[in-house]
Amino acid sequence: MPFYEVSMITRSLSKPDLVKALTRAGNTLLDHGAVIEKVESLGHRDLPYKRLAKQTNEPVYASNFFLFKAHMSREARQKTKSILTHDLDTVQVDLIQVDTMPSPKVECNLEEILKSPAERQAVRDLRENQKMGHFTRQMIYKRTEKEWKSIPKSYPIAPPRP
Repeated sequence: MPFYEVSMITRSLSKPDLVKALTRAGNTLLDHGAVIEKVESLGHRDLPYKRLAKQTNEPVYASNFFLFKAHMSREARQKTKSILTHDLDTVQVDLIQVDTMPSPKVECNLEEILKSPAERQAVRDLRENQKMGHFTRQMIYKRTEKEWKSIPKSYPIAPPRP
């Protein structure tokens, strides 16, 4: 079964109505054989352009964004998309197939991390390839100049004159 991201934009709803709309959408996915991995709320945002609500045709300028991550068959995708798009509480529904590429194997470098920063090769590389702007260089110069001036200097005392 392919992996899909179901992005759902709802109308601006009260919290109980929003919960009902999400449970309806989740149950629709589950009834058609989908396996839901994750449900994310992307928050309440302004829409990039004005949309119209389905039943009332009133303008919608801001709405709630949700993302369902689910595995489902291609036939179930078409059925659920038609059902969710006809739901009166949704403004827009998109089902996007996501190619799950195998992640590269991560090597453990605990010994390198446990070394002090001065001994780590990554820190040495950062220090060698460090780029500093003019302002940073100027601040470092002024700071070292101030430190140099604050150090008391001892001048040789001339021998007494005969």
